[in-house]
Amino acid sequence: MSFIAPLSLLLGLLAGPIILMYMLRLRRKEVLISSTFLWQELLRDQEANAPWQKLRRNLLLLLQLLILAFLVLALARPFWPVPSLISGNVVVLLDSSASMQATDVEPSRFEAARGEIDRIIGGLGGGDQMTLIQVGKTPVVLAAATTERNLLREALATAQVENGEADWAGAVALASGAAQGFRDARVVVVSDGGLPAELPTLPAEVVYVPVGTSRGNVALTALATRNTEEGVQLLASVQNYGLVAQSALLTIRLGETIFDSRQIEVAAEAGATATWLLPDDVTLINAELRVDGDDYLALDNRAWAVHEGGVSNRALLVTPPTGNIFLEKIYAVLPGIEAFKGTSGAEITDDFDLYIFDSTIVPEPLPPGDLLIINPQVGGSIGPQVGALFNVVGTIPSTQTTVTRLASEPLLQFVDWSNIHIQQAKRVEAPWARGLVTAEGGELLLAGQYEGQRVAIMTFALQESDLPLQITFPILMANLTSWLSPGRAFEAVGGIQPGELVPLTPGASTEEVRVVLPNQTTWVAEVEGEGEIVFDETGGVGLYQVLLRDGTGTRSGGTFPVNLFNPRESAIGPRDVINIGQSSSEDSEGGDVGQRELWPWLALLAFVILLVEWWLYQEGATWRPLQILWAGIKEQVRGWQERMGRG
Repeated sequence: MSFIAPLSLLLGLLAGPIILMYMLRLRRKEVLISSTFLWQELLRDQEANAPWQKLRRNLLLLLQLLILAFLVLALARPFWPVPSLISGNVVVLLDSSASMQATDVEPSRFEAARGEIDRIIGGLGGGDQMTLIQVGKTPVVLAAATTERNLLREALATAQVENGEADWAGAVALASGAAQGFRDARVVVVSDGGLPAELPTLPAEVVYVPVGTSRGNVALTALATRNTEEGVQLLASVQNYGLVAQSALLTIRLGETIFDSRQIEVAAEAGATATWLLPDDVTLINAELRVDGDDYLALDNRAWAVHEGGVSNRALLVTPPTGNIFLEKIYAVLPGIEAFKGTSGAEITDDFDLYIFDSTIVPEPLPPGDLLIINPQVGGSIGPQVGALFNVVGTIPSTQTTVTRLASEPLLQFVDWSNIHIQQAKRVEAPWARGLVTAEGGELLLAGQYEGQRVAIMTFALQESDLPLQITFPILMANLTSWLSPGRAFEAVGGIQPGELVPLTPGASTEEVRVVLPNQTTWVAEVEGEGEIVFDETGGVGLYQVLLRDGTGTRSGGTFPVNLFNPRESAIGPRDVINIGQSSSEDSEGGDVGQRELWPWLALLAFVILLVEWWLYQEGATWRPLQILWAGIKEQVRGWQERMGRG
C-alpha cells in the first residue's frame, strides 16, 4: 500500500495531546471531614487526581485514538496498485448511436459502456485527468480535462443514448483538440465498433474498448408507397443481419386499424420484401415486426409511412369547353393537389377543397370550398350570394393596366409584375377583399375571406395577357393555391432519419408553425418574414404532424415520418478492430497500473467509531447493563489469568 499525500501522516502526532489530556490530574481543594466511610469514591478519585497519573486502560481513549488514526490515514490517501485499462491524460469517446441500444448485454450496450468508463474513472491516478465526449448526432464534451472523479461520474450520468447515427468525424476532431499538448495522451473509444471509414488520424494512441456480444437483429429497412394503375401500393423490406435464418410476423396498420399480418421467412444475412395494395384514401401507414428468434435491437422493428405527405387537397377546375391549357398544366404539377376538370354549366355533384372558375359563371349557391375566380363573369340572374361576393362594373383597357401598387403580402412572395402586359381586365367591386395588384384603372388581383371561405379574384383572362408565359406565373399560382387550399409544408415525405434537419415552408399568411412530435410534445416557431424554417428536433422515430396557424385559424401542413433505415446501425455485430486514420486498434485490456484509493472507507470507519464514542460518552455513566457486561468481561479475564498462573 502506498500514499498519495504521505506528509498528512504527520497529523498523527495529535495523538500526543489526546493522551496527555487523560494523564493530567485535577487539583482539588483539601477539606477536613469527620469520617471517610461514606467518601470511599471521593478518596479514590482524590488519589487519582494528582498532577500526573499512570495511564490506565480507557475505552473512550482507545476509540478517540482510532478516530484520529483513520482520519489521518484518509488524509494521506492510501491506495492499492491495481491493473488499469488506461492512465495518464485520457480522452474518452462514448458511442451513443442507435446500435448502442442493443440488449445483447444487460441491460444494454450503452449501460455496459457506462460501466466500462466508470471503471476507467476508478482507476485514474491522482495526477491523471480525463476528457469525456459523448459521440452522437452532434458530439458533446461532457467533462473537459479534469481530475475530479465525482465530476466525471456526474457528467457520465448525464449521457443519453440517441436514435440515430453518430458523427464520428466531428468527435475525432474534438478528441484531437483535447489531446493536443500532452505527450502521454490516449484516446479511448468505447463502442460496438460501427465507425465509418476514412476518419482523420488522431495525435495520440487509440485504445478500443468493445461492447456487445451478438449480431442477431432483424430490421425493417424500407416502407414506402407509390401510385400505380391498380391503386396505392405499399412496399416493405426486411433484412436479417444475423447468422441464423429468422421467422417474423409483419403487421400493417392503416391509422389505428390492422390491415394485414403476414409471416415472413428471412434467410441468414439476407433480405425479403412484401407488397400490399392499399385503399385509395390511405394516409398513415404503420408497420411492426415481431421476431421469433434473436433480435436485440427493437428500435428498427417499427416504421411509418405517409402517403403523399398526409395532405392531398382535391381541386375542381371549371373552364369553358375549349379548356385552359395553362391552368391544366400548372395544377398537374403542384404538390399536394389532386385536380379534376369540369366544364361551365355542368352540375357539381361532389365536394372539393378548392374550386377554380376560369371565365365561367360562379354557381348559386356558392360551393363549400375555397374559390379562385379568373376573369369573373356575370350572366343570368345573379343570386344574393354571388351578388354580395363581387360585382363587375366595367372594363379596364390595356392603356390603364399599368401596375401602380404591389401589396406587401406573402401571397406576392417572389412575384415580379414589372413585365406583365394585359390586353383587358374587368373592373370588379368586392368590399370584403383587399387589393394585391393595383393598376391605373382598378384592381388586377384581389383576395380575402368571405363568410368563412377564402376567395381570390384575378380580373383578367390568362389568354388576354402574357402572364402564363412569364416565370412569375407558376410562382404566383403556387402562392395563391397554397393560401387557398394549402398542401404540405415540406418536400420530403419519407427517408428522414433521426437527427436530420427538415426545412419547412409555411407558405403565405402563416404566422406560426407547430410540430407535434411522436411523444406528443409540441415544437413552436414564429414565422418572421419570408423564407423557410428549419426543424431540428427529429431525434425520435415516429410521425411528426405539422400545423400552420394564420389569422383564420390552424390548419394541417402535413405529416412526415422519421425511421431508422440505417444499415450501419441495424448491423449490430460488434467489431474486433476499429480504424481511425492510418492506424487500427484492437480490443485492449491495457497494461497500466491504476490506483484504488481507500480513503472513502477509512473516512466511513472514522465516522462510525465517532458515533460509538459519542454514544458511550453520553450513556456510559447511566446505562448499567453495559457497565455490568464490561465488569463481567474483566472478571473472566482475571480468572483466566489466575488459572494460567497456577498451572
